Amino acid sequence: MPFDTSIIRSRSRQIFLAFFALASLLPILIAIYVTRHYVLPLLTPEEMERLAFTFQLGASAMLFFPLLSFFLMFRWLNSLENITTEIVSKTQAVASREEDFADQKIDETNDYADSVAPPRPEENEIQTLIRSFNTIFQTAADQLAERNHIKDLLARLIGISANLTSELDFDRLFPLIIGKVTEAMEAERTSLYVVDWDREELWTMVAEGVRQIRLPLGQGISGRVALTARVINVPDAWELPYFDRSFDEMNNFRTRSVLCVPIRGRFGKTIGVLQVINKLGKDRFDGEDETFLRGLASQVGIALENSLLVDELKLSFEASIKTLSATVDSRHPITAGHSERVTEYALMIARDMKLGQEDQEAIKYAAILHDIGKIGIRDAVLLKVGRFTPEEWEEMKTHPRKTREILEQFRFPQRLRLVPEIASDHHERIDGTGYTEGLTGNQIPLGARIIAVADVFDALTSKRDYPKYTPEKTLDNDPMPLPQVIELLKSEAGSHFDPQIVTSLLNCLPEILRRHRGVHFPPEYVDALSPMPQTPSPSETAVR
Repeated sequence: MPFDTSIIRSRSRQIFLAFFALASLLPILIAIYVTRHYVLPLLTPEEMERLAFTFQLGASAMLFFPLLSFFLMFRWLNSLENITTEIVSKTQAVASREEDFADQKIDETNDYADSVAPPRPEENEIQTLIRSFNTIFQTAADQLAERNHIKDLLARLIGISANLTSELDFDRLFPLIIGKVTEAMEAERTSLYVVDWDREELWTMVAEGVRQIRLPLGQGISGRVALTARVINVPDAWELPYFDRSFDEMNNFRTRSVLCVPIRGRFGKTIGVLQVINKLGKDRFDGEDETFLRGLASQVGIALENSLLVDELKLSFEASIKTLSATVDSRHPITAGHSERVTEYALMIARDMKLGQEDQEAIKYAAILHDIGKIGIRDAVLLKVGRFTPEEWEEMKTHPRKTREILEQFRFPQRLRLVPEIASDHHERIDGTGYTEGLTGNQIPLGARIIAVADVFDALTSKRDYPKYTPEKTLDNDPMPLPQVIELLKSEAGSHFDPQIVTSLLNCLPEILRRHRGVHFPPEYVDALSPMPQTPSPSETAVR
């Protein structure tokens, strides 16, 4: 008989019940047989009459109990079949993913259990079976929920790891870590500290809801974790004697549960501390939270170390670039600071034009190095005071090409591959009359067009060792008045300059003047801008 075939529909049950009935009636049949063949022949008629009455009473009593047992056995089997059928049905529903384990509980007070025996304090066999089934399915439901919870935690950990390892920019990485950890840990706030072993302190660029924090190693919860590299997990930080409440009082905050773990680098040295505050929905962070935050801290450590390494490389690269740019200043002192100001103006224009971060970075390096080719110009030409001869002017016009030749020797990363081209094309003009290639319009890289405007603006507003305008009128070497500079830029928009870039520079001009008033620009030079006089524009700009 198959396991899932009902007993009531099989011959086995009929045979079982038949044998049960015969076994119950067998003692009565034996008693009748013995009495009839061995007892009755020995009795008188009076004794037989009394015996017949007694035998009827006894037979009735003996027949009642087998029938009662048969009836109870029938009900027990029927209840067992019904509960088995329901268990099979619920199991199949779970196996086919139609229901969850937690929804398959069987009522312990249903008719299956009550039909077997009258209510009593102890449970019967069917109730025991139901309770066992419910326990098994509840355990399975709990294990399934735990497994799904672990899968969810792992998925979140993997997702956070992917986000962290893909971000190398230090300024963007900090808030990304904070947001992801706060969400994953279901905490009220998160702080990320970086350890500075040289200064023996740790500092946080991001601490949600408060300003930047700096504290010595060993001080407070984070300082102790940084120094000892041991996890601290407490239900109420205010109960710790070394917890500094001044941060809470200053920021109108109440720190309760705290979980703080060290962040280690590749070689095991503590490079930071990750701290989550006030577990949402619970009194404290539990062991599972601690394990999960340790996993997050290892991923944060990799991302943080990569970001710090990239920043170190950037600083080293920028220092090399600025040192290279300074060689031009050392040969031509009167233009010292020109490249830095051109870079500043160009980046302000780029931001006004809403250019992306990579475009801005390429413009920054190209602007710093746009005149590096001047190191290949003879001192007799580079340092000459006054107008150039045609031969000297031709030599001076070679410095953009020399710039490109020098920069093409650099190993720029992919995102900066256009730096040599941008830097060398800053003397091209929109109408094609520039040098050295005679490019027109959009043939000139956007970054080069931006640097061209910034370069001319700084040249016109700075003291130079040559007059600025020829041939109609020769001015002195002092900065050109700001109103005339503005008129010149406007008049040459569309011929020399990209009109959109001129507009962006003029948008940025108030900020430029505010930053440099009293530093690069004398106050009276800036103040002369208002009211702005209307002056005719000169015919040619001589910018070296």
